[in-house]
Order: sequence, then structure tokens, then C-alpha cells
Amino acid sequence: MLFTSANFLLFLLILFALYQAIPQRYRWATLLLGSMVFYAFSGPIFLLYICATIIVSYVCTMGMRRIWERCDYISEGTDDKALRKQYKAEAKAASKRWLVTALVIVLGLLAMVKYTDFVIGNTNTVLGWMGADRSFGFMRFALPMGISFYTFQTVGYLIDVHRQKSKALPNPFRLALFVSFFPQVVQGPISRFDMLGKTLYSGESLNGHNLTRGGMRVLLGFFKKLVIADRLWPALVVLTSYPEDFMGAYYLFSIGLYAVILFMDFTGGIDITIGVAEMFGIKMPENFNRPFYSRSIQEYWTRWHITMYMWFRDYLFYPMTLSKGMLRATKFCRRVLGDGLGKRLPVHISLLWVWFLTGLWHGATWNFIAWGLANGIVIMLAQELTPLKNRFHARFAGAKTNRIFICLQILWTFWLMNMIRSFDIYAGVRNTFGMMGSVVTDFGLGDFLTRGLSELTLYTADYIAAGAGMLVIFWISYLGRDGTDYRDKLKNNFHWVARYAVVGLIFFMTLVLGAYGHGYDARQFIYNMF
Repeated sequence: MLFTSANFLLFLLILFALYQAIPQRYRWATLLLGSMVFYAFSGPIFLLYICATIIVSYVCTMGMRRIWERCDYISEGTDDKALRKQYKAEAKAASKRWLVTALVIVLGLLAMVKYTDFVIGNTNTVLGWMGADRSFGFMRFALPMGISFYTFQTVGYLIDVHRQKSKALPNPFRLALFVSFFPQVVQGPISRFDMLGKTLYSGESLNGHNLTRGGMRVLLGFFKKLVIADRLWPALVVLTSYPEDFMGAYYLFSIGLYAVILFMDFTGGIDITIGVAEMFGIKMPENFNRPFYSRSIQEYWTRWHITMYMWFRDYLFYPMTLSKGMLRATKFCRRVLGDGLGKRLPVHISLLWVWFLTGLWHGATWNFIAWGLANGIVIMLAQELTPLKNRFHARFAGAKTNRIFICLQILWTFWLMNMIRSFDIYAGVRNTFGMMGSVVTDFGLGDFLTRGLSELTLYTADYIAAGAGMLVIFWISYLGRDGTDYRDKLKNNFHWVARYAVVGLIFFMTLVLGAYGHGYDARQFIYNMF
């Protein structure tokens, strides 16, 4: 069920009515029912996968809960610190067995549907290189909606219960709601239980404040998706379907266009997610913080898809770099390579491994793996060049606050990130590198100026509509430049007439300029495929 469809709006109205009609203590159950119905629209068979994830997680976390409760009970009966330490070590080992069991099954389901054909395809390629006549047939599993997102959210919950950061939920249906909550199941954000759980089960009554604020956020999401992202998408399809006809200057236009489309598509979906949750009085984590103002790739990843970045950092990168094996490797490297490089090398290895997995999480293709490794390599090089950067700023102390220098950093980061994102939109790693190289070998500025954008299926009116939409989004982003919610800025700094005029303008533009109607093929959000 597409967020920007009439069916979704009807679904929401029915759910609002049911939610408000029943007693507060049972309203969370209404959300669970609505989430399961919503998910069933993507394919009833896919309910088996998400339900299997819920059941396995519940059984294993309850096993962990019993172990830790028994450990606490036994520890209270003795004053012997050594004995307490022994009990805790035994409990931790037993809890870890439950954790590993859950991770193998839950991640195994994800790997089965998402990566089986990738492994088979690469195996067949290797067999072909070796001259073998035999090849394996593809399984062609259908990819359940949002499986990467709800799987990672569940894994975070499992690890938090093992670490005793969160208490295991004794009610399996409450756990089911946490895993399947319908606004976030399509494309995140990847929530933590210790945050989402505070409001998810509260059953707060629908009220004008939440409905208004949440509705404004939902409207903005519709605006970004329909007026800008979906309107510009056909041009990108033409540019990337026939790359040999659109090289050099067209390549730069393509990756710039994709940056706009992806940002509007992804943030638009997140706006709808957070807005719908807010209508029910449920608080969800923000996933973006004006990423195109970043002055480095590392800063960019603290502003873009924040919950994914934090997930990989907290549940993979930190545990890996602080593991006993990596600490031993660090000691060995420092002994062989010296304190400088020897200390940094294991961290760089962890960094590249995490970014390899980040790319693989995005998609089962070598393009996404190359995308992940490219991010890791750039961040690693930036860390290695930190001493040089520090010397530069020591000599030119005013550079940090110089507006021209800041703008150059922002532009450099924007276009470097765009080039890395090329792996998202072109088929094949070699072809993507070829398109990058065409900027130098076949720029074709004259061809670009002559042909223009006339072959990209869009009319001048489409670019004007999308451009007007981008100006509105830029103005809203400017309102929130100090970290304040733009809705609060509208409320506090504008007369109520002006506020309603702004909302009315966005609604009118969405209604009139949105990409839908006869001949329009409604398109799912880009991150749904991950």
C-alpha cells in the first residue's frame, strides 16, 4: 500500500476511528492489527517472514530474561563478590547463546531472501571461469517489504536485551507491534526500543495538536514525493537507461538530479512516517539533519540516514574495534608497524568491513558493495589526512569561519557524494567507472548545450514545477537552520494568517503540481527496495 495513495489515506481514516473508539489500554492492539493489515497488502505470504522474526525474537529474549532474573536472584543471596562475578559471567554466556541463536535465524531469513541469488550468480560466474559446464538455478525469492529495516530493528532489540540495556517484553503482541509498526516498516527509521517503547504503547487519545503537527509533516512528505521526486524521476530513467548517449556533462547532470530525487523521495517518506506516528502521539527518531550542508563525508553520514549510521556504529563498528581479537591485532600491528600506523590500521580494517556490510545491506549487487567501500575508503583517507588538515588550519586560522571556504567544502562534499552515489543508478561497476571517467575523456559541453534536456521526456513545465517545489523546501530548511522544528518557527514567528497561507500553498501545489493522474505509474519509495 503506497503511502501517497488514496488507499493509504482511507486506511488511516479507518484506523483513526477504531483507535479512538476503544479504551486507551487496548489502543496499542489496534495499531498492531492495523500494522498487520498494512503489511498484508504487500503480499499475505510476506506475513510469514515478519511473524517468524517476531516469534524467534520473543522466544529468545524471554530465554535471556529468565537467565538474567535468575542471576539477579542468586546474586542477592550472597555477599561474595567473586561468586557474584562468576554468576554474572555464566549468565552472560548463557544469554549469548540465546542471542546467537536468534541472530542466526533472524539474519538467516534476511540472507536467504536477499542474498541467495547473489551468491548463486557469483558461484556460476566462478564456475564459468573455471570451464565448468554446470551452473546452479536461481531461487528467485520475492523480497518482503522493508525486511532489511525491521530485521535490523529487531537485531538491535535482541542485542539490547542481551546487554541488559532493555527489558525483554513479556507480551509477544507488544513485541510484534514494535517490529511491525506500519509507518516505519517501509523504509525506517530504524528505531531503538528504549526510545520508541516510551510512547508506542501509551494509547494517547487523538487530539488537535498532534493531528495538526503530524498532518503538516505528512503533507510535506507528500509534497516532496509527488511534486519533486516523482515528477523528475522519468528524466533520470532515460539518462541511466541509455548511458552511452548521456555521458560527460550529462553524467554530472544525472548524479545531481539523482541527489535531488533521492533526498526528496527518502526524506518525504520519513516525513510521512514520523508525521503519521505523531498523529497517534508516538515519537520516532529523526533520520535527517540538513545533510547537504555537510563539509565532509564523515559529517554527511551523521546527517543522512542517521538511524542506519548509528546502528552500524553502535552494534557493529564499536563492538568490533573493542573486541578481544581486534585489541590483540592492534597490539601486534603496533609492535610491527609502530604506534602510529599500527594503532590506526585495525580501526581502518573495521571501518572498511563495516562499510562493506553497509553496502551489502543496501542491495545484493557488486554496485552497492563498491558504493559502501567507496564511502569507507574516502572516510579512511580523510582520517589519515587529518594531521595535514590541522596544519592547514593552524596556518590559515580564519579558514574555518570563512564563508567562501565553507561553501567550497560543502560543494566538494556534495559532488564527491554524488559521484559515489553513481553506483546506485548505473548498471555494473565497470560501467559506473566508465561514466565517471567520461567527465574527463568525453565531457561534451557543446553537445549538452545543443541537445539540452529535450530528450528526457519532461516538459519545461515539469522542471518549473519541480524547481518551485525545491524553493519551498529550501525555505523550510532555512527556517530550521538552528535546529528548531520548522513547524515551531511557523507558529512562533508568523501570524496565524501567514501560517495557514503557507500550509495552503503547499497543499495547493501538491494537489495541482503533484505527479499523478491519467497515465501516471505510481512509484514506491526508493528505499522500499532495500
